[in-house]
Amino acid sequence: MVPPFPLSAGLPERLVVEGEFGAEVNSFVPFVYWLHLTGLMRGRQVCTYAGMRPFYFFLADGEIAEEARPRRYVPPPARPAWLPNRDDHAARRTGFEVFPDYRRHFRDGAFAGDKPLLVIHNKATAEWSGPPVNVIPLPILDRLFGALTGRFRVVYLRPGIHGTPCGYSADHQPDLPFDDLAVLQRHPEVVLFDEIAAERAGRTGYNETKLRLYAHADFHITVQGGNAHLLTMFPGGMVAILHRLGQEIRHSYRDGPFGYAAAPRPRWLICRNPDELLVTIPLFRDAVMADGQALLPPWHCHALRMLSPAAQCGDDRMMPDDLKAKPPVPFSV
Repeated sequence: MVPPFPLSAGLPERLVVEGEFGAEVNSFVPFVYWLHLTGLMRGRQVCTYAGMRPFYFFLADGEIAEEARPRRYVPPPARPAWLPNRDDHAARRTGFEVFPDYRRHFRDGAFAGDKPLLVIHNKATAEWSGPPVNVIPLPILDRLFGALTGRFRVVYLRPGIHGTPCGYSADHQPDLPFDDLAVLQRHPEVVLFDEIAAERAGRTGYNETKLRLYAHADFHITVQGGNAHLLTMFPGGMVAILHRLGQEIRHSYRDGPFGYAAAPRPRWLICRNPDELLVTIPLFRDAVMADGQALLPPWHCHALRMLSPAAQCGDDRMMPDDLKAKPPVPFSV
C-alpha cells in the first residue's frame, strides 16, 4: 500500500502538534495511534499542548511531551505534509489512522448511577473575529435543564465559566461574559463539571476527568467545535449538535469522521438553530440504550430524518437562512 502522504520522505523524530483542539483530536491523534500500533513511534516523540496527555494514553511517558503554549489556528496547507488528513474539515477515511476508543479505555464505573448521564457542553467565545454564533442561549438552556433533569443526571460544562481551568488546553478564541451561572441557580439538580473536576483534582487532571465522565455518558448536547469532534471517539449513544455556522456542515458530519471514527457511531442530531435543539427533548426522553446503541420508538422517525446529517448537511446549507440575511448580531445574553 502506498501512503497518500510523503511518509517515505521521512517522518520526523519530533512530531509537533500545532492547531486547534478539534483538529488535533480529529487528525493528529488517530495518526499517532496508527504509528503506535504499527511500531513506527519507536524513537519518536509527540510534542503537544499542556493537559493533553490523557488523549494519548497509549504512548509511553518518553514518547510524549507537553508544553504550556497557546493554541492557534493553522491553515491546512501549513500543516505537516506527513499527516494523512491535513484538513480536518475535509478528512476522509485512510488506512493510516486508528481512532482510539475512549469509552472503552476510560470507563471505570466511577460515574455510574441510577439515572443515565447527559452532558450539556456550551461555549461563549468570539468566533471568526466576531460575536459568539454557536452558543446555546440562556432561555434554551433553561428549558433543556427543566425538561431533562427528571430523566437524566445532567452535567453542564462550559470552559471558562470560572476562568481558564488548570490543565485545560484552550483554543485562541477568548471566552466572553455569559450569565449561565444564574440559570444553574434555578436548577440545583444540574451538576457543574468544574465542581466534579475540582473534587477529583488530586487524582485526575481536568481532561482526564472529562474523558472518564464522557466514557459513562451515552447522551450529549453540544455545540459546533472541538468538543463535537471529540465525541466522535465515543461509540454509540446520541448527540445533538447546535451548529449555526462552521465548515463541518459541508462534509464532516455526513462524510467525515463523524460517520466512521467509532463503531457503532453515535446517533447524530444536527440542529441548525436553537428551536431545532428543543425538538430533541422528546427524543432524549424516549431514547434507551441497547447493545451500545441509542434506540428510539418509531414515532420519532420524522424528527430523526429531519435532524440527520444527510438532511442537514451540504454546501447549500453552509449558513442558516437567518444568518444569510444579515451578519450575526452583537452578542448579548
